[in-house]
Amino acid sequence: MEVVFDSGSTYTYFAAQPYQATVSALKAGLSKSLKEVSDVSLPLCWKGQKVFKSVSEVKNDFKSLFLNFGKNSVMEIPPENYLIVTKYGNVCLGILDGTAAKQTFNIIGDITMQDQMIIYDNEKGQLGWIRGSCSRSSKSIMSNFP
Repeated sequence: MEVVFDSGSTYTYFAAQPYQATVSALKAGLSKSLKEVSDVSLPLCWKGQKVFKSVSEVKNDFKSLFLNFGKNSVMEIPPENYLIVTKYGNVCLGILDGTAAKQTFNIIGDITMQDQMIIYDNEKGQLGWIRGSCSRSSKSIMSNFP
């Protein structure tokens, strides 16, 4: 599976199979208090009993997603890194179906890379990541990177 990490893309785009698997997993674990709703902002959205102002209000209603890249490389994507609250007060999936835009590969966009320190190793042709925190210095984060 081809994956591009692109901080210039606002959203994350998955090819058909990973997108459908993601949507199915989200819907299966979704809180009963949320109802799917149409929102012009994004294709897949939910509303609650009240208008949402921040993702922190719904992060307990959604589970983290995990992307497995093989060789024990797994990226955890917490709800804050794949959900967006719209101006209408709905919460929407910030992962889109890339096949609608004729893409055959996956793009990990800016929303998913929030609070992730991405390390590029051009010599070995590899990249890695570690969850970062704005409150920690980059020196202390790097000391934890394998």
